Amino acid sequence: MPRVARVEPLTTARALRGPFDYAVGPEVGVGTLLVVPFGRQELTGVVTGITDRSEHELSEPRRVLEDSVPPELVFLALWLADDYCSTPARALALVLPPSGARAKTALWATAARPPQEGERLTAGQRALLAELPRATGDKLGALRRLEARGLVTIGPRPVRRAPRHVSVGTAGRGLPQLTEDQAAALAEIEAAPAGDRLLLHGVTGSGKTEVYLRAAADVLDAGRSVLVLVPEIALTPQIVSRFSERFGDTVAVLHSGLGAGERYDEWRRLRSGEARVCVGPRSAVFAPLADVGLVIVDEEHDATYKNE
Repeated sequence: MPRVARVEPLTTARALRGPFDYAVGPEVGVGTLLVVPFGRQELTGVVTGITDRSEHELSEPRRVLEDSVPPELVFLALWLADDYCSTPARALALVLPPSGARAKTALWATAARPPQEGERLTAGQRALLAELPRATGDKLGALRRLEARGLVTIGPRPVRRAPRHVSVGTAGRGLPQLTEDQAAALAEIEAAPAGDRLLLHGVTGSGKTEVYLRAAADVLDAGRSVLVLVPEIALTPQIVSRFSERFGDTVAVLHSGLGAGERYDEWRRLRSGEARVCVGPRSAVFAPLADVGLVIVDEEHDATYKNE
C-alpha cells in the first residue's frame, strides 16, 4: 500500500496554502524533515500527516533529513497557526532546530587491535597507543601511520558545543534540610494529580528553588522530563547552575543568547532524551522534550512572559 506524506514547505510566502502530497517510504512519519521538489526549486518541509491515498501524481522527496520534530509539537504548531491566523510555516519554525546549524564533529582514534609480540614500535608510538581512545588533535599524522598498520581506527565523533554557566557553588554540599514550609509545599506538589496547577508563593530567599529541585528529582526518577521557564535570559545562568550542579549533563539550556551551534546541540540532546531538563525563557516551551512530568514557571507574575 502506498504511503503519502502531507508536507508543509518552510517558506515565507503567505499566499501558499499546503499541505502538499509526496510519495514516501516507511521511514517517514509525522515530524520528519524532508527536502522536496517544489516547482523549479527545492524546499525543506515538515511532514504533518501520513495517509494512503492522494488525488495527485506524486513526486518523491529528494532526501530525508536527520533531524525530526516530535509529532505533538507539529500538532501544537498547526494549532498555533490556526489560532493566531498565522501560516503553518511560521508556526512550525518555532519548534524546529536552529536553521542552518549542523552537528560538529572531530576525528577520534580508537584501538583496532593490540600490538603483536615483537611488533616494532617506537616509544612515542607505544605512549600514543596507551592514550587511546582520544581525539586525534595534533597527533593526527602519527595516528594515521598507526592506522595504516591496522593498529588504530580513526573516524568522526560528535562534539558538543556546551553553553558556559557560572557555578553558584552548591556542588558537593549535599542536600540541605528542608524547612517545615518547604516540606509541606513539596508534599502538596507530589500529591497533586496530573495536569494540576499550583502556585508556590514565597519571598526572595525563602527556598523556592530547592522545592523546584526536589520536585524535579522525583519526576526524573520516574523517567519523565522537566521544563523550567524563567522570565528573562539574564536569570537563566543562575537557575541553570543550580539545576546542573544537582542533575549534571541531563540539564540543557535554550535561549536566543546562545550561538546557533550551541542551540542546535542542546536541541538535539533534548530531542534524543540525553537531556531531560530544559531551562530557558518563554521560547523554551517549544523544546522537544518527551513525556513532560513537571513544568516550573519561575517568577510567573513577570510581564516578560506575556506577548502582544
